Amino acid sequence: MNTEAKVGAITLAGLMLLAGMIVYLTGISFGEKGYPVQAVFNQVNGLKPGNLVRYAGVEIGTVADVRVLPEGVSAHIMLNPGVKIPVGSKITIGSDGLLGEKFINIVPPREVNGFLAPNAQVLGENPQGLDELMVSANEVLAEVKILVAALNDVVGDEKVRAALKETALNTRAVTANLERLTATLAGMAETNQVEVAAMVSNLKDMSVSLNSTAARVDKMLADVDNNGQTAEDLRETIAAFRQTSSRVERMAAALEGVVTDPDTANNLKDTLKNARDATSKANQMLTKVAEIKTEASVEAIYNPDKHEYQSNANFTINTSPRDFAVIGVTDIGEANKVNLQVGKSGSGFDQRIGLIESKAGVGMDAKLGSQLRMSLDVYDPNDVRVKLRTQYEVAPDTFLVGQTSNINKSDEKTSYYGVRRAF
Repeated sequence: MNTEAKVGAITLAGLMLLAGMIVYLTGISFGEKGYPVQAVFNQVNGLKPGNLVRYAGVEIGTVADVRVLPEGVSAHIMLNPGVKIPVGSKITIGSDGLLGEKFINIVPPREVNGFLAPNAQVLGENPQGLDELMVSANEVLAEVKILVAALNDVVGDEKVRAALKETALNTRAVTANLERLTATLAGMAETNQVEVAAMVSNLKDMSVSLNSTAARVDKMLADVDNNGQTAEDLRETIAAFRQTSSRVERMAAALEGVVTDPDTANNLKDTLKNARDATSKANQMLTKVAEIKTEASVEAIYNPDKHEYQSNANFTINTSPRDFAVIGVTDIGEANKVNLQVGKSGSGFDQRIGLIESKAGVGMDAKLGSQLRMSLDVYDPNDVRVKLRTQYEVAPDTFLVGQTSNINKSDEKTSYYGVRRAF
């Protein structure tokens, strides 16, 4: 091969390589290859042919052409072969940075219900231009300016500044006080550990005493009532007495028409009258026995000042809806003071009279609702003493008790708190 042929071959190869580079760099294709889609926008903000098309951030094609239509701007998108766009995808125009090149961004829907056909026309979402951003920014700045002016009006007021300063000082003072209070409480807790342990021990002893008292009261009730046999025997005796009186009355009535002797007739009349009276009294006695209701109660109360506890027991006998009697002992095992009172019930108040802690006195109980009850006792005529009690029912037959004795004597006044249980 001569020199001219070699130079011609090299020149032709260079021209072919240059043409291939131009085709590659400019994206020129000979015949459409890929997946064409038409996206219509109101405005494209500088979108031009050759810009990238991205699907969920991945490059899948380019913008082949941008044309102006009567209804807006049409961007001819050429997607890579094998790529399909789901129906309902969101198509927008984005940019790489503030001044970077534009690109079309496609966001797939949550659910795929088919794909766009080739050359399908879809509506794209209009991008927000710089002018619109500036308008929005101006509106935000105007609102911020109004807010700053309002704050200046508030903070600029001398009274408001003084109040804020005072609030800050008060907050600092409160913080200091809380720190001192915390330190004081910690010191008290450390110092009173022994007393707390003693109080817990006393409460344990009090619970043991309460159990012992309850056992003694149960035994006392069992001995007196004999598990219900005593009341049953009493009812049977009165019933038998009533039956006997009725029989005597019938016998006397039968003989009344037969006896002719005056003395015998008078005796029969007296017998008949006595039998009727006896039957009436037996009926009254049966009625009263049927109305008798009893209630026993024990309580354990504690005096935190003297660190001592007290156990009490009472037995209330209701002989009728309005009449009752109280039998009991205060401070069991220590002073053993006797309670022996009779009383009457009213609509809202009960009245009592008799022995209160082994001294003559009177008492009154006030019913304040279904759970709260207050009692006032005045006793000991030689050295008058006043006692006030309050009890609140926290559960069926279980009460919280508060008691203050000798409230009229400041040097002898004592307060107790505890629990009462009714049976």
